Amino acid sequence: MAIETAYLFVYGTLLTSAEHAMGAKLRSQARLVGTGSIQARLYIINDPDAPGQNFYPGALPAADPNDRVYGEVYEVLKREGLFEAFDEYEACSANWPEPHEFMRRTVTVMLEDGGAQTAATYLYTWDVGDAEPVPSGRYTQVAPDVR
Repeated sequence: MAIETAYLFVYGTLLTSAEHAMGAKLRSQARLVGTGSIQARLYIINDPDAPGQNFYPGALPAADPNDRVYGEVYEVLKREGLFEAFDEYEACSANWPEPHEFMRRTVTVMLEDGGAQTAATYLYTWDVGDAEPVPSGRYTQVAPDVR
């Protein structure tokens, strides 16, 4: 029986350039389609569990179509357990207390080649009043050496 494919848009620690173990897991079960952007605003979040010690990106949906967050789109070829692993990594599985900091949502990705692709992504849900905005929408510009 064939496995239904899905798409995932990543914009932070799962980017190829981040060389994160979870990104390697993604690439072992998915194929890079290309780069693109979603209608959202990007922030650097100061981890509330480790203030001043851990920072990570969070994208929030935006009303303004000019607000863009840039990243990579993957076609997921082996779905068994992949989204469950990412839900755990993003602290939005049933194992984490609600309200969840991130939620997996469906977005429209505008691909660099001009096309569009529907994909899942993880959007930030908590208050960003103390977060640092990233006006360029490019996580790699503020944390090029993230691991």
